[in-house]
Amino acid sequence: MKKIFLSIAIAASLTSCESIGFDDPSTLTNEAAIDKIKSLGYVLTTSSIQTAFNTTTSNAGGSHFSLWADQSTNTNGSQSWWDFANEPRIRLNNNAAYRGYAAVREIYANFYQSNLDATKVIDMIENQKITIYDDKGADRTQDCLIGAYYAKGVSQGYLGVIFDRGIIVDDANLKLREFPHSYKDLIANGIKHLDKTLQLIEASPNLNFDFLKGVTISKADFVLIINSLSARILSSVAREQAEAAALGEQHWIKVLDYANKGFTKDYTITTTVGGYYNALVDVLERPYGTASYVPVDIKIAYLADKTKKTPNIYPLDNSVILAPIASDDKRFYEYFTYTSNFGILLEARGRGLFSNYLRSRWMYPKQSTLNVAGAINPYFLAEETRLLRAEAKYWLKDYQGAAAELNNPTAARKLKGGLPDIAASAAVLRDALHYEYAIEIDGAGGTFVPFTFMRRNDLLQGGTPTQFPIPQVQLELIGEPAYSFGGKEAAGEKGKYGELGTARDNGWKPSL
Repeated sequence: MKKIFLSIAIAASLTSCESIGFDDPSTLTNEAAIDKIKSLGYVLTTSSIQTAFNTTTSNAGGSHFSLWADQSTNTNGSQSWWDFANEPRIRLNNNAAYRGYAAVREIYANFYQSNLDATKVIDMIENQKITIYDDKGADRTQDCLIGAYYAKGVSQGYLGVIFDRGIIVDDANLKLREFPHSYKDLIANGIKHLDKTLQLIEASPNLNFDFLKGVTISKADFVLIINSLSARILSSVAREQAEAAALGEQHWIKVLDYANKGFTKDYTITTTVGGYYNALVDVLERPYGTASYVPVDIKIAYLADKTKKTPNIYPLDNSVILAPIASDDKRFYEYFTYTSNFGILLEARGRGLFSNYLRSRWMYPKQSTLNVAGAINPYFLAEETRLLRAEAKYWLKDYQGAAAELNNPTAARKLKGGLPDIAASAAVLRDALHYEYAIEIDGAGGTFVPFTFMRRNDLLQGGTPTQFPIPQVQLELIGEPAYSFGGKEAAGEKGKYGELGTARDNGWKPSL
């Protein structure tokens, strides 16, 4: 008889991995496990939600996307960060032995595991008609159904944004050994599940969403989270500007609709011991003496410098150290700190990758990490939903409406930055949106923002991969050869579905 697993093998075989750990798991059937452990469905739901929730702000791949977006720079071999920051861009090494492989593998494994656990919960409730109890014996069936659909929606949506293809696992007994679904399929199915979650929430007045340790998310905030994430995911389909435009009016109207129902205040979470913290912001802000472990790329200073004297590559003359910039944006001095200490940046690996700035926006007083009790973690900033509204209007050619979003007195660029109004033209709006993602959102956008904004607006450096491939270890399970994207010599390369897999040399700065 079929055994039940807490960790199901991801994507390819779906049949073998770590068992749930009973005295004799080889003889425990699904039915016996469910009968023996009344809280099994609750445990699976909790695991699924925590994995999906945490991986949206994971640093395993998030720091690498920050490097590809020229939000960050590095010459460190740790996690192969140097390879991702390198200029000119090099091809992504899709090999299980590669030091940077964790960036690909962790995101893939986490989201697929979350999806698979959630699929099992939905099967238990909808097909097996099982009542799910928590560890106190309370009936949590409806809460778990809502949580499972949420985890599936986020997981499948994020997989579609990040990877070029995958497999939609909505059947707990699926045996397919292929990756037949495109990134667009994965995103569409993820959004379908998030829509289903919203429907279930509306019909559940007594929702108790307590699946994250140290925080219970209110029903109202949960609705805002789902709408905000839906807008983020749906806006991130396109791998280039032409594809973003070709998505059409109805697509961007839908993005705008989700964004209109998203956050109007920052959603943050206070760290509790053993609870959620924003691992991406943690690693991006981590000090290294008076320098930074993952410094801010020169792009940030280049965009903010009102004198326009900052170069787009650090001076190669080792006797030159750039002075602090002067900026009209008051936020710049709050969010970023100047240092003449280059820290762990190595000249032998490319002085052009050097930087004089580190992040200081979210630093908890007298602490170097957000993983301490009392630290405030950004999960979704209200300003991102404003930018999503503005960009949706931009693609809808409502330039006046887009400019009104950015010129609103409550917009961060106005209220906190003191910046002047911008004109309602396509070129000005695109530049303003790029600047806001670079300055205001930065690491607080989670795993792939602002990388995906730059991707869909042709702002990535030439040769930058626009997406991750399926990890080599998964391809080997079905006998398919490994493949990859990226490298200056591959600029303009297409993927399996005709999408742009490697950015052309038409980004924010020319490729070296």
